[in-house]
Amino acid sequence: MNKILGFGQVLWDLTVFVDFQFLRDINMEAGGHRVVDFETLNAIFDKLVKKDKAIVKNSGGSCANVMSNMAKLGSQTAFCGKHGDDADGWKYMNILSNEGVKTHSIVDKENSTGQLLSLITPDKDRTFIVYRGASEELPADLVDKELLHMSDVIHVEGYLITNSEEALWKIFEEANKITFDLAAYAVIEDTRPVLQKIMNKHPPMILFSNINEGKAFTQKENPEDILDIMLQYSEFAVLTLGEKGVMLKKANGEQHFEPAIKTKLVDTTGAGDSFSAGFLHEFFKNCDIKKASNLGVRTASATIRKLGARSFHPRQLDEIT
Repeated sequence: MNKILGFGQVLWDLTVFVDFQFLRDINMEAGGHRVVDFETLNAIFDKLVKKDKAIVKNSGGSCANVMSNMAKLGSQTAFCGKHGDDADGWKYMNILSNEGVKTHSIVDKENSTGQLLSLITPDKDRTFIVYRGASEELPADLVDKELLHMSDVIHVEGYLITNSEEALWKIFEEANKITFDLAAYAVIEDTRPVLQKIMNKHPPMILFSNINEGKAFTQKENPEDILDIMLQYSEFAVLTLGEKGVMLKKANGEQHFEPAIKTKLVDTTGAGDSFSAGFLHEFFKNCDIKKASNLGVRTASATIRKLGARSFHPRQLDEIT
């Protein structure tokens, strides 16, 4: 039996450092999130090439990042996602396998594997341009009930709500337990009523959110208020606050604040995913939210010291207290 199975989008991370003028040139706001077609993505690539920008390519995807880092920590994990029948898709799943994650492919014969372009500005903030490709839609009939039933816990990324609502309903209905990570605030603002309807009927065991996602989901500004609203839709709410740390609250009233670790930033891509990985790995061992949140912030701190969402290695934890 899988300890935890992740359902998410198969996306390659393409990371590049740019200035604010480049964002203005392509009509993007810093920190924004835009979904584009393949031609638009290639047009942006051409602009980057003309400016002699080096693009670093790594396998990414929020949920896959969590499963990968949990496996590195020693958890038994698996991942299911939809990718193209192309070199990028099979290489992506092979990398996960080599990282210790059991993989379950849903193959799209018509669309290529998705890509996410992460533009990092001088303030280390990230602006996302996404070509979903094969991840654009996950038909519910391709979600294997038996795979869900064989898993103790299903970890789901919020991006699946886009064009895959029926599949998301099926996952929530069939899973033994759910942990759910909200998507980018722009996605939440478009899908909030549906998300809340699903979670109201099938509350996840743990609901993860960063502060901006939490504001979009709850329509509240104060972190304490955000947590309280999140608990209306879950048993346990986890709210990350960036460089400030993380706030946690359970339905029974137990709560905890874990300060972030002061870290020299290189790339914040995957920081939230790394926190979730560290937290879930430790939480499923002993259900101690203090130990879990501490490992979460340490894992996140290790990740943002290097380039890439999956740059984390457990030996880094020896250097971080």
